[in-house]
Amino acid sequence: MASREETKLPLKLLVDKERNRVVLAEASRDLIDTLFSFLTLPLGTIIRLVSNKHGNDEAKEIGCINNLYQSVESSIDKVFWNKICKRMLLSPRNPCEELCQKLKLKVDDTEPMKYFMCSNKCKRDGDWVLSTFAEASCSCGKLMDKQMKLYGYSNEGSHADGVFVKGGTIYLIFDDLRVLQSSPGKSVQQLLQLGYKNFHNLTEKSLNVGLNEILDILKQALTSKSPLSDVLLGNEEYKKMCTFSPKLGPKTQGWINFNTSIKLKVTVRKSKKTILYAEAEGDFVDFLLSFLTTPLGCILKLLDGNFSMGCMNNLYKSVKDLNPSWFTGSSGTTPLLNLGVAPQFSCEKQPTRLCQQSTPNYWYSTGGVVKNNVCYANSNGVISKECSLIQHPSLMKLFEPRSPNGTRESYVGFVRRPSLFVVWDDLQVTPLANTSSILLLQKLNVPLDDLEEHELKLEETEALNLMGASLTSKAALTEGLFYLLKKPKEEAKA
Repeated sequence: MASREETKLPLKLLVDKERNRVVLAEASRDLIDTLFSFLTLPLGTIIRLVSNKHGNDEAKEIGCINNLYQSVESSIDKVFWNKICKRMLLSPRNPCEELCQKLKLKVDDTEPMKYFMCSNKCKRDGDWVLSTFAEASCSCGKLMDKQMKLYGYSNEGSHADGVFVKGGTIYLIFDDLRVLQSSPGKSVQQLLQLGYKNFHNLTEKSLNVGLNEILDILKQALTSKSPLSDVLLGNEEYKKMCTFSPKLGPKTQGWINFNTSIKLKVTVRKSKKTILYAEAEGDFVDFLLSFLTTPLGCILKLLDGNFSMGCMNNLYKSVKDLNPSWFTGSSGTTPLLNLGVAPQFSCEKQPTRLCQQSTPNYWYSTGGVVKNNVCYANSNGVISKECSLIQHPSLMKLFEPRSPNGTRESYVGFVRRPSLFVVWDDLQVTPLANTSSILLLQKLNVPLDDLEEHELKLEETEALNLMGASLTSKAALTEGLFYLLKKPKEEAKA
């Protein structure tokens, strides 16, 4: 099988010769699966992919999420409960990992999940304990570093009928990443809408795209409306397209609402009408850090068209508009429209309606470990040909990596409690432990009588506004929250 670097997928372009622009492209399901997999990538993974592809490339900046990621990178381990927390934020897990491992061209380079137990075979409350991190410390003091075989699942090869979409048709891809099923009628209709009455100025170009091209397309698609032309034709004359405007009313969607609010203090520079920084405890910082573990498709659904991020909105809308019969899921369903944060990677205090994927059950026997969505177990053993080596399985408890003792009950978040932080307008995070407040104020170089402190409460709408601003602005606190400070004055005038 070809290596990750060697895999190439065919793509046929229809190019406007005069404008040097891709009018449309045609591709098979394998390339469409790869493009749709962009939606499954957590923001932390995206930052890593678009920053480290080439050592001499300029990193693609996504609002100020890059600053959040870099704050985690530069933080000392003592800021977090343990080393695993930092690793989780820098290399978050894809909620569709098992599906994405079957892609012919894999974008996500995160290390696949592995399973570990304590070599002493320790139990907790009579149950075996399973960890997905080798660095986890067992209650006996040893590391849980004995790797276990997972039965009934192999990530080799690709899905017989595609990963997200089915074969049996060619798909149209437009320069702004809109995707449609290809047909002569649709092609004519789309070309006419784009202003082409004939093929006089159009030429065909066939090429094969590999990982480098796909990563470049991902990189451009975050800010540009023409990533295919930018990457495949070397057209660098593109306009950055990222917009956001705060919502002032309540957000309503059909997701579970946890009715959680977070309080924080912000310091405003009155003359500039900007938020300089926020003083926050662990709950607010955990909420911000959870942006890194959240898949792009989750964010597009939560913000519901209230912001524009390059042409990723078009990719998400293409999934929504695609005929359900072309998805590989049962009854025309697809996980791409109902993505959640990977199990154990969510934020407990979550003001938005963001959900975590359900945590699977794991079963243990002397032969290995079985996942409940692969093999099914009962008191008489496992009902599966692939898992015939597993006999008399027992249910396992999953080790919570962010907990001091590995139990779900004691989990509180990524950063230690109690702790205080300064979060700057551009989402750089500075722990206040061993940091001089006087020195921080001196570095601001702002007249003290120009500073004003306000207390804010973040509920669903405010949290979503901050999320949208963080992806589109270099001043996330000001763009996402300053409108809250205008409310009392406007109401007083009314």
